[in-house]
Amino acid sequence: MKRREFAKRALTAALVVPAALNSAAQEKDAAKGAANLKLTPAQEEAVQKATARRDTQLAALRSRVLPYDLEPAFVFAAKARERKTK
Repeated sequence: MKRREFAKRALTAALVVPAALNSAAQEKDAAKGAANLKLTPAQEEAVQKATARRDTQLAALRSRVLPYDLEPAFVFAAKARERKTK
């Protein structure tokens, strides 16, 4: 095995193994949390009200149009200027 090939494999292992271990741990924690999560009827009603309020607010925001002056600046700076050559 050459040095470059070893470096590629080591880098791949360094990136993949922690991510795989982290996702496995999260799945295990999610299974535990789902079994313990129970809401009271008052909490469920509060969640439904909050979700409905959020949906109405988002619908109101999406229906608005921004004035031209308030458009994000990065939209206009996306294209790089051409350099002048002598």
